[in-house]
Amino acid sequence: MTESTPVTRRVRHILLIALAMSLLGCSATTSTVAEPRSSAWNPLGWPAKGVGWVGSHAADSGWLIARDVGRVLTSTALLAETPALLVEGVVTVNGSTVVGGLESAVAGCGTVITSLWNVPFFWIPGRDIDLARDVELVNDALEYLESHPIETWRFDPDDDRTFIFPHGTRARATANGHLIFTIPGHGEVLQVAESNALWHGLQSLFGTNFPAQERSWGFIVRTAPQWYSRNARWRASTILHELYHQHAQMREWLLGWNPIYWPAYMGTFMFTGWNEHWAEMRGAHSAGVVDRGLRAWLFGR
Repeated sequence: MTESTPVTRRVRHILLIALAMSLLGCSATTSTVAEPRSSAWNPLGWPAKGVGWVGSHAADSGWLIARDVGRVLTSTALLAETPALLVEGVVTVNGSTVVGGLESAVAGCGTVITSLWNVPFFWIPGRDIDLARDVELVNDALEYLESHPIETWRFDPDDDRTFIFPHGTRARATANGHLIFTIPGHGEVLQVAESNALWHGLQSLFGTNFPAQERSWGFIVRTAPQWYSRNARWRASTILHELYHQHAQMREWLLGWNPIYWPAYMGTFMFTGWNEHWAEMRGAHSAGVVDRGLRAWLFGR
């Protein structure tokens, strides 16, 4: 995103965006298996795995209502794993499995609530964006980030991260043009991008130009032609920037409770702008480390 001036225009814009995003259920859950899961032999977990399988395929389908229902099913599957994990943890005397059950309960509740809220607005997004065309560059960028020392991307004294994405994180394309990221220690995360007419219209109205905005299932862009007209390396960098919002901030840090994320984001953005914002370019959890780490890569260096 790019910062808007003057301040009064930015404040009006952010307030309206905040209202629009709340109406759009902007924090719907992503289709992902980067979640606590019970063992295959545990029958208590079989229904959850079946629901999750159906949900993952629906969320990857690209069909308007199917993808939103699929997100509801995957979040339901996460919540449904709770009793299986808790029982399994007690029976096997495995504390980490019990903790996983508690995590699935917390994250499941948050993602179920927000994904259900999003379904009535399934008709607002436009067509899916083809992210698959940039999968090779995305993986090249991930390799680049892994090959450079922490000092090249860390810029906040309170930032104690030792990596941006776990080393070995790689993307593969789905048949529908989406990306699935295999993240070591986390699992697989589906990333979808959609054009959004309301997002485009609001920016045209207020004279701003934020090219992408994160969602917990991926991100939205203004229009498909605008996205495709961008430099391919810029697109790949943006894909990873939005993945950091989606997975590291929304899912891992806040455990899927995006009703906390968006008020915190919008409530502070109007005062800080993009360059000083905790989720973007400042602080120990900012996604701006992706931009900083890929600065030279963007220009082929």
